Amino acid sequence: MKDPLFGNKLAGAILVVLLLFIGLPVIVNTFIALSGGHHGDHHASEENPFDLAYIPYAELVGGAEGAAEEEKISLGCLLAEASAERGARGSALCTACHSLEKDGANGTGPALWNIMGRDVASVSGYSYTKALQGLEGAWTYEKLDQYLYDSQAYVPGTQMAQKIRKDGKRADLLLFLGQQVTDTPVALPECVAAEDETVAEDAMESDA
Repeated sequence: MKDPLFGNKLAGAILVVLLLFIGLPVIVNTFIALSGGHHGDHHASEENPFDLAYIPYAELVGGAEGAAEEEKISLGCLLAEASAERGARGSALCTACHSLEKDGANGTGPALWNIMGRDVASVSGYSYTKALQGLEGAWTYEKLDQYLYDSQAYVPGTQMAQKIRKDGKRADLLLFLGQQVTDTPVALPECVAAEDETVAEDAMESDA
């Protein structure tokens, strides 16, 4: 048989729960205030009308965006900690299109022997895209690092589509190319501390 008072009982139960949820913190903080105690450095506000003691999630994870800004590390420092052996293993992704051996033939991509320090788009017998031909200068650690990070973004229109977003993985590969896939190992860029790099950049902006 259906209880004719079921609706009233349900409404009463919900009301009790709401009163406990809202009222209990107020009662607790009232007793704390009357006793002269402190429950953290918090104050009533529009965001915290009942003066509840809690730490917002955004503060726990380091800011409103939920993540602290990563410390910038120079390429020279990354290369100083890199491993050419790991780079050799990681170069397997290159061999699908490129040869890594001395006097190796061109494949889908140009041969990579002596790439570090070599003029961009200069391998004999290989047909480069106009986009890559427009990239002036030689391949340096810095330039190749940007190319491997996102080739399409660095050289829009290039045939190569590669994104290696992990700094350590790119550094390993760059070290392997610059030290082992070459007749003469190419000197590494200097390891610059983050604060020194910032000072240098500020100085360049001031001069500009």
